[in-house]
Formats: sequence, C-alpha cells, structure tokens
Amino acid sequence: MRNDPSLRMSPQQRPGADGWLGTRELPGYRAGPVAVRLDHLPEVDPDHLYFDLLLLDAQGRTHDNHSGPCRALTRRHALDERSRFVRLVAELVRHAAGDSTDLAGMHRALAFVREHGAAPDRLASAAHLLDDACSERAVVDSVQDLLALSLGEDEACRTLGDVVAELSRTSGCAPIEAAHAGLTTQIEYVVRVMGKARARHYLRHVTDFALVPRPEMFGL
Repeated sequence: MRNDPSLRMSPQQRPGADGWLGTRELPGYRAGPVAVRLDHLPEVDPDHLYFDLLLLDAQGRTHDNHSGPCRALTRRHALDERSRFVRLVAELVRHAAGDSTDLAGMHRALAFVREHGAAPDRLASAAHLLDDACSERAVVDSVQDLLALSLGEDEACRTLGDVVAELSRTSGCAPIEAAHAGLTTQIEYVVRVMGKARARHYLRHVTDFALVPRPEMFGL
C-alpha cells in the first residue's frame, strides 16, 4: 500500500496502540485497527489534501485501505482542523471495522466523509451508513463508547435505564429488567428491538446526544 512506510508509529508507541501519526502539517491517527492519514499529492489534486484510511492488524500490517482526494479539506484549512478530522474519522470507523480483514461495505461511508467532512451532522450521516454495513456487535460497541464518553459509564447506564424500560413496555418484545442491566445489555436490547440501522437514531432522539465522535471528547 502506498502510504504504509509513512504510517510508522513513534518509538514510544507499542503495536496496536492508539496514537498520533504523521506530521503536524499532514497528521494521522490510529484508533484500534484503523489508521487515518492526510497527505498532499498535487499531481492527483493540487487544491485538496489526500485521504488514506488503512485497516491494520496488531503488528501494523495492512489488510485493506480506502484512499482518494479529500474534497472536504483544502490546503488552506488550519492545521488543528486537519488533526480533528483524522482523529474523529478514525474514532468513528474504529468499531465498524471490528475484527474484519477488509472494508467491505464501508466505502460509501468513507467516500461521504471525504466529500463532506467531519462536522457533527456529517458524521451522523456517515455513522448511519456504517451501521448499515457493519455488525450489530459493532453498533453496540460504538454507541457504548460514545455514551460513556458523553456521560460517564454510570450516568449513561442510569440514563439509558429509563429509555430501555419504556421501550421494554411498548415494543411488544420480551422485556428486560432495565434497572439491573449493565450498559452493554441495555444497548444490546435497543439494537435488538430497533434494529442496528435505527438504533443510533432512536437513541439520539430519546437521549439528545449525537452519538458520533466530537472534538471535546478527545481534548481537541
């Protein structure tokens, strides 16, 4: 793959660890099995930065990639905006990739991000595209991480308890004891009842949290 050599981790970073890659001007970020990196290839597109997303194993070897001009970022965008972009996209795709060895089904969502950027409403649209393509387990893991980052694990569990209790009463599905269920069990129930493609939208509506990565979650 074209960008593998430039995605080497710093000497302090162990294989598989999250962390920054690249340079200040052309940043990259690794989140679990996903590395996102910006480049400048004037022969491809003189006005826009170039986007690489690599799916890696624990040793940093590439399984698959998605690359192309990033119409959402020109060379005039501030360096901090570039860093926010790569981290938010990497965090968004982290759970969707799961244990996969390819990005099958995710290219539409990644092309959307390249075209439209990483503003919250754009990431929400990309997240729904990813939810369609990935497993129920990946949706549960993504939503759980984002709720915990937004509210903290305990508060997220209390907040979702009321949501799940109401859904349990009204859905016609087998109920669960929401008050005694952990956060994972609660989210699994919502995904099972609503379906993976609708679960994030439903939880966004009833909790008023966007459930996509936001810069403040990561100190950006």
